[in-house]
Amino acid sequence: MRLKRSHLHLVALIALISGGLSLAGCHSPAAADVEKDKLAPRAITISVAAAHQQNLDRTAEVQGALFPRERAVLSSEVEGPVMMVAADFGDTVNAGQVMLKINPREYQLKVETAQAALDQAQARLTNSTGRYDRAQRLKAEGTISNEQFDQVASTLRIDQADVESAEKAVSLARKKLGDTEIKAPYNGSVQKRMVSLGEYVVAGKQLYELIATDPIKLRCPMPERFVPMAKVGMTVNLTIDAKPGMTYTGTITRIAPALDEGSRTLLIEAEVANPEHVLKPGFFAHVTMNLGRDSALFVPTSAVLRYAGVARVFIVDHGVVRAHEVTTGAVVADQTEITGGLKEGDHVAVSDIDRLADGTPVLAKEQS
Repeated sequence: MRLKRSHLHLVALIALISGGLSLAGCHSPAAADVEKDKLAPRAITISVAAAHQQNLDRTAEVQGALFPRERAVLSSEVEGPVMMVAADFGDTVNAGQVMLKINPREYQLKVETAQAALDQAQARLTNSTGRYDRAQRLKAEGTISNEQFDQVASTLRIDQADVESAEKAVSLARKKLGDTEIKAPYNGSVQKRMVSLGEYVVAGKQLYELIATDPIKLRCPMPERFVPMAKVGMTVNLTIDAKPGMTYTGTITRIAPALDEGSRTLLIEAEVANPEHVLKPGFFAHVTMNLGRDSALFVPTSAVLRYAGVARVFIVDHGVVRAHEVTTGAVVADQTEITGGLKEGDHVAVSDIDRLADGTPVLAKEQS
């Protein structure tokens, strides 16, 4: 009887263990699913905005430099001692103003000599003309031969040539006399004086360096992407470190025909009014070019992630985000221009971008 009871207890125990194992086998797949759900990344709720076109008053900011509008080195065309110095370093002169005089006495005498020779030639021409008129009448009457008439006509032609030559000699002498006065060719300032009172100068001797600075010339490079917008007559604004807070306005007058191969920029020139001569040649200028209005692609600035000089945005694509490198342009208020890497209508993340990576699942909602 005892063996039978032990046998029954053993059978019951085996059945209990088998049942437990069966139950464990039935519930193990559900436990695995729960564990898998715990490991899967959760979707991040983000705000998104669409890349859109908007009007932009286009400007370019560059560095430039100021140059004289005109620069000339004045030299002597005659020789002689300097008898007057009327303009010195730093002086302002007007066009036609006498800046220096060379002793004119020798050249005055040459004018008088040339004039006397002209007077004599004109007197001979007057006599020759009278003889020629009489010879014409006598020839018509048949009282002189053709040979005699030709001789009178030849003398007239010689005297006419002598008068023309004498007139040129007088003009040359008067020019030399005028060259003893060195006059300013334009309104400007004396940058350098290179001669002294009493010094004997020869033809070709450099006397002055003269510059014109009103208007003054601005030269600066224009970035390649703005070149199609460059036009003569366009406005530029500039500031200089010597006058902080002051803005000066100029107008583009010349545009280079080709880009600089090294910098990929186009050189432009502008003229800037400078009546008070505050702007000096050699100054560096901070230049803002007003390039007109056009349409550009923009996204909120909060959408742009910058790292190590590279700009990226996250585009929402079927429930995940994809990182795209972009090139940026102007910043207007809270919007940043995108010049490459994005197209109109793309939806980009504008919140939590520091938590995102390529492939991150998201729940996107439009930015309010």
